[in-house]
Amino acid sequence: KNLLVFSHYPTDYFSSVPDFLANLSNNTQRDIVFFGGHRHNVDNTSTWGTHPNRNWVVGGGGGWSCDGPSQGFLVGTVGADHWVDTYP
Repeated sequence: KNLLVFSHYPTDYFSSVPDFLANLSNNTQRDIVFFGGHRHNVDNTSTWGTHPNRNWVVGGGGGWSCDGPSQGFLVGTVGADHWVDTYP
């Protein structure tokens, strides 16, 4: 019912592949939650939108540097009803 996608790069790095982004936005067969890294921040606002699906940058917590004030972790849970909930 859900597809969890993990990538080194957040969605805004894939602007040259519009079909890929369109597929990440398609929820006719399943809900998709995309987790990308690369930047050292945790947010869901600096990425290319995949509505009605969701995506996050999850590179917070340091590394080479801190790219913004939103540092930390993203918590994700998958419920018995298969719903995925995410929150920083």
